[in-house]
Amino acid sequence: MSEEAHRPAAPASATGTQPREMTESPPGLDYNALCIDTNIFHETGYAFDKGLLAQLDQFAESSMQVVISEIVDREMRRHLIERIREARDSLEKGLKKVQQELQVSEGSANRARKAIFTGAPDEEIAQRRLDEFYERCDAIVVPADSASGREVLDRYLRHEPPFEATGDKKTEFPDAYALLSVEKWAQDHGSKVLVVSKDQGWKAFCEESECLVHRAELGSALKLCQPHNAAPRLMADLNDRLLDEVDEYGVQGTITEGIKEGVEAMEVDVTANSYYYWEASDIYAEYKSHKFQRLTDKLVDIDLVRVTEHDLTVRLSATIVCGVHANFGLSIVDPIDKDQVSMGTQSQTVEADFDSDVLVTFEGDFGQGLAGVSVKGVELVDHMATVDFGEIEMEWGRDDYSEEDDVAVDGDE
Repeated sequence: MSEEAHRPAAPASATGTQPREMTESPPGLDYNALCIDTNIFHETGYAFDKGLLAQLDQFAESSMQVVISEIVDREMRRHLIERIREARDSLEKGLKKVQQELQVSEGSANRARKAIFTGAPDEEIAQRRLDEFYERCDAIVVPADSASGREVLDRYLRHEPPFEATGDKKTEFPDAYALLSVEKWAQDHGSKVLVVSKDQGWKAFCEESECLVHRAELGSALKLCQPHNAAPRLMADLNDRLLDEVDEYGVQGTITEGIKEGVEAMEVDVTANSYYYWEASDIYAEYKSHKFQRLTDKLVDIDLVRVTEHDLTVRLSATIVCGVHANFGLSIVDPIDKDQVSMGTQSQTVEADFDSDVLVTFEGDFGQGLAGVSVKGVELVDHMATVDFGEIEMEWGRDDYSEEDDVAVDGDE
């Protein structure tokens, strides 16, 4: 678990596979391509192999095509390089602190560096991560120069989406090239593209397009991509059991265990106020309870986000309650020799709650409902915010006095 130290408070590349030949969409599936904006990837922390982004590999062998604009591809590459560089700097600072505080030799620190750093440049690592992600979901990158420069300029001069009438419209040129190139790809392939972005300019552009449809959340977009041919009974069955809190098939118990494991494996950040300098250690969370959120009295907040031949993944929203524990080492600075003087340790536990999407993957015969499936995996998508322990003070008791103090008192008597 992480450790934190604080001062006391004041006194008061365009890459990807070749596009597949587009086929007729399955019954009930209105879209046959999915395009994602940079802000969605940024929101997920570029966790390509976790959470909702990991669900995109379901489209690798389906009629759905994942489409990435060259603009988004280049922005992601730049962001990844920055994140990798920041991670290197953080690790280097951490190793130097370990050497200083734990008296680790330079040789041991260098061996740790060699074990972690591959020697590959940041740009190469970033490109490799993107290439691996594109390969897993069989994504294609649409060249930005397929958009007409004349149309981009005309939109700019007419204040048409994604350009806005006010603000710095120059920053919206990349968005214009991204959207127009994806729209042209959709027109050339006879496709209807589901576009996921939190950008209002992207939303306005899609509202005027005949082949681009906007969604702000990746989870809701994935829901629209599902054929829903084997899932309805399972979804209805799960909804009813969660409402009634009846665990006839042991599914809820398995989900609870998965949530508990996710909470107790979570790294927790803490903060506190104190007259003393404090350093937190032995930080961990213990699961207490959870409650799945409801849209109505008869409907749990549940979405279908993935269906393959072998498994099915749903998203549930839950409020999770846990106890968070931390040991706070308190100290002061000796005003004479300026040494850090330990005042002891206080062990504290507070209750905290947080909301998280919960991805539950089932395997089995979905047509039989919960009776025909088992839980394959449970994953928490979101994490707790920093937990505030409030005011931390020393709790002085009898054990804080030494035998010498008793002798001195007896002598005075």
